[in-house]
Amino acid sequence: MEKNVEQAKTDISVIHLPARYKAPELDQRLPTWARRSNPIIRRQLGMYWKTILPEADVLVKLVLVQIALVALSLPWPFLFDLALPTITAALLLFPIALYLYAHILLAIGTAAALSVVDELRKETFDLVRATPISLPSILGSKIAASIWRQVENLSLLMTAVALLSMPLLISQYATQYPLDTHPLLARAAMALGLVVALVRLALEPFMIAALGQVAGATFPTRTTAIITTGFLGVFYFLLVNLARLIPLPWPLHFIVEFVLPVVLPLVITGAALRLTERLITRR
Repeated sequence: MEKNVEQAKTDISVIHLPARYKAPELDQRLPTWARRSNPIIRRQLGMYWKTILPEADVLVKLVLVQIALVALSLPWPFLFDLALPTITAALLLFPIALYLYAHILLAIGTAAALSVVDELRKETFDLVRATPISLPSILGSKIAASIWRQVENLSLLMTAVALLSMPLLISQYATQYPLDTHPLLARAAMALGLVVALVRLALEPFMIAALGQVAGATFPTRTTAIITTGFLGVFYFLLVNLARLIPLPWPLHFIVEFVLPVVLPLVITGAALRLTERLITRR
């Protein structure tokens, strides 16, 4: 116990970081609990603190250009024909992107679950809570640290999705909402589909990490916490994707297709954080 406490004191002391370890300028755009200079994040990241944030400006430009091309296809439908040759490539790369995303989420959820399990097993969580940092900020920083480890892979995946999703979306929604009878609806679905896909890539890692923390605070063993995190993640994605297969009128289908995938991760993340706080404070 004394050894663990001394180790935790050493880890927490990184709050006084030398200048060479200060967070890059990019981190200043983030809230304090999410910056790499945060002592909780620095403690959890260790040697992995040197990571690069996604180029948000590049992603925004890619999305805007493609949305503009979809809009221009209204007077010039032949623009869709230019996207047809890329559909095959997108279909071939889709399973690879899906596997990469599953791997990233599993790594994030595992890291978040273990960060709580290990603190509780070593009995160092109370010492961390004795710092001026509030419990919600501690949990948020642990989530951020779990995501920081995978942020470069997430950046690569986001760029791939921004570049390759539109051909698949054109194929899907042009069939679902025929262009000759629903020209505006189909194009709106294509544009929204691309935006929602990228927003999900930003929100779902936080959700999985929050669920990992719940599992870590509930189960004292590492293996059980990891399995529970994986089970909760699989259940969520089955729920979201199976709901899309239910035949619904287009207004309800729009809600299931574009609203729920954005709202649910936010609701689940908030609920999971509150539940983790309650589980930890009751110990």
